[in-house]
Amino acid sequence: MRSNEPEQLFLDEVYRKARLLEYDKRDAEKVLHNRRLLARRKAMTISCVTIFTAVFALMISIGKIDKELCVALSLLLIAAGLLIEKLELSWSPENDG
Repeated sequence: MRSNEPEQLFLDEVYRKARLLEYDKRDAEKVLHNRRLLARRKAMTISCVTIFTAVFALMISIGKIDKELCVALSLLLIAAGLLIEKLELSWSPENDG
């Protein structure tokens, strides 16, 4: 039985290291997934703000917006930016499945 004990200790150590490597692999996959989600959210936010700003600038250049409406839309844009920032801070990767 004594010759079997060192072999068992060796196998236990090998299995422990294998479990640790598997955990590290899953952790790296989670990090990559979260980076992709954050990049997608950032791109979506930037594109929405850019499109809204472009439409707003086009309407101003055409002359369809007077000063009062311009101020109202500017305040709306600021409020939308603050809301998006608050939502981004409250999003957590655990909620995204």
